[in-house]
Amino acid sequence: MPTILILEDEPFIALDIETVLEECGQRSFVTLSTGSDAVSWLKDNSPSAVIVDPRLSDGICTAVARHLVDCDIPFILYSGETESASELEPAFAEGHLLMKPASPAQLVEAVETALYGSDPRRKSGA
Repeated sequence: MPTILILEDEPFIALDIETVLEECGQRSFVTLSTGSDAVSWLKDNSPSAVIVDPRLSDGICTAVARHLVDCDIPFILYSGETESASELEPAFAEGHLLMKPASPAQLVEAVETALYGSDPRRKSGA
């Protein structure tokens, strides 16, 4: 099962994301609330995809975005400021932009696209 890294510093938003993932059958995820924790975690782990709020409690997570791009890890930029995120860090432009608040269906679609691309057969292993 793919592992999803969730980077979100607002506990209720993180819980909502976890709930949506669980309801669609995704059971393997890690939730972190700071960019520094994410950088440390990413040194030893390689998630299948990442849901990232670009502004976390310890600042803009530029190091995380650069790592994701360098390691070719797909990510969803989940923010209320998605229009300006690439101005904060050009690497953010490599992610799929999803504006908060997104519906559960929009979030699931973004995660599935990050994990499987545009080919739905990859999800089923066909």
